[in-house]
Amino acid sequence: MPYGTLSYLKKRYGQHFISDRNILQRIVLLSGVGSRDIVVEIGPGRGTLTRELAQAAGRVVAIEIDGALIPDLRAGAPPNVEIIHGDALVVDFQQAAGGLFHVVGNLPFNVATPLIKKFVAERARIAEATVMIQKEVAERMVAEPATPAYGPLAILVQYYARVTWGFVIPPGAFTPRPKVDSAVIRLDWKLGVEDNPAFTDFVHRAFSSRRKTLLNNLVAMTSGRSRTELAELLADAGIPPRARPETLSMEQFLRVYNRIRMT
Repeated sequence: MPYGTLSYLKKRYGQHFISDRNILQRIVLLSGVGSRDIVVEIGPGRGTLTRELAQAAGRVVAIEIDGALIPDLRAGAPPNVEIIHGDALVVDFQQAAGGLFHVVGNLPFNVATPLIKKFVAERARIAEATVMIQKEVAERMVAEPATPAYGPLAILVQYYARVTWGFVIPPGAFTPRPKVDSAVIRLDWKLGVEDNPAFTDFVHRAFSSRRKTLLNNLVAMTSGRSRTELAELLADAGIPPRARPETLSMEQFLRVYNRIRMT
């Protein structure tokens, strides 16, 4: 199969291109990018969003993994746009941008979640991130407790960021046409929140058995503590003994984590 065909792109990179200028301008507007800003664009594809960003921003660094698209991207790039051929999962954003920057992009479906995690890890130099992702993933990021989409992703993203729901984009707006809806969201980082890999691990382990109560999961994952001691700890945190992980808010999880860590 030829390297640059749409079917190849869809299978290998999860790319879906969009050309509706109204949608592209809404993405730029949601990002709040201005004439003095640097933007790192993920997955420029055919450069339609790139050109809209170039009109709004001072400088755009567009990272594209598919070498077949690079010549046309560079040929059509405005003067304030730099095209980088590389994998956004491994490219050093800070080195590419050279300063505080915004992230904007149409994230390939198959790497959207790893990219979001990279944005979180590098948030100290990212002003905000406005991205188009699979609607299902976006719903998981903004989900509230006791809803079907709620889980570790919601807790961990909301721990580091305020998530703003932008708008939904139907499959018909893309080429090739995906099977699902997409959504645009914006991430604004919370101030003073440091990296906490231990909390991340705690949340994932607490959700390891969704059918069990949080207390049962804590007993399984916490050595050297009795069930009675853990039940008292939950009570002190205001958590009912039969509460399941998916019913707790991010703040409640953090409260339980801190109590376990400090006692």
